Amino acid sequence: MQQEEDPQAKPLAPVQDYPRSDMEFGGIKPKSLRREEKSSKCLVYVLTITVVLGTILLTFGSIFLRPRTPGFEFRSVQVRNLKYVTNSTSPSFNFTLITQIAVENTNFGDFRFDNTTGSVSCGLVVVGEFKIPTGRAQARKTERLNVSFDVSSVRVPNTTSLSGNISSGILELSSHVKLSGKLNIMNIMKRKGTLR
Repeated sequence: MQQEEDPQAKPLAPVQDYPRSDMEFGGIKPKSLRREEKSSKCLVYVLTITVVLGTILLTFGSIFLRPRTPGFEFRSVQVRNLKYVTNSTSPSFNFTLITQIAVENTNFGDFRFDNTTGSVSCGLVVVGEFKIPTGRAQARKTERLNVSFDVSSVRVPNTTSLSGNISSGILELSSHVKLSGKLNIMNIMKRKGTLR
């Protein structure tokens, strides 16, 4: 027996495109529409990338480029050559302080500070002065400086409170330092600052 073939399995004639007479340049017009669609898509892509990069840069700038004030503190203090007199008529003290000063930089840039002087006071009277040399606290690091200076009660007037403090073994001292310098964040942002 012979198998019958399905008449729709094979087309009768090949499919052809017969342009209409009222269509001029039928092949060119769709291409120009495609170009406009491509150029508008390109513009959208460029604008999207610009917005995303701008957002990334703003986030980066607000987190990393925000300048913070570096920290400054006395880490350790040692007293050497302590001499004192508890006489009620003329109390006095004389000693050497050896201190470690720390400049803590939490920024993403260097903090360069100038040489400066600091003072130690007993009450309102300055009893000692020290010098801090020029230095640099690197980004996200702590710079440690060792400073030694003499403290003496030569300028302190004879008062009963000083005599009472020395005889009780307690001497209250306060320090004052003004450290000026420049903060340089990744060569983008440069600021002058002062630590007190």
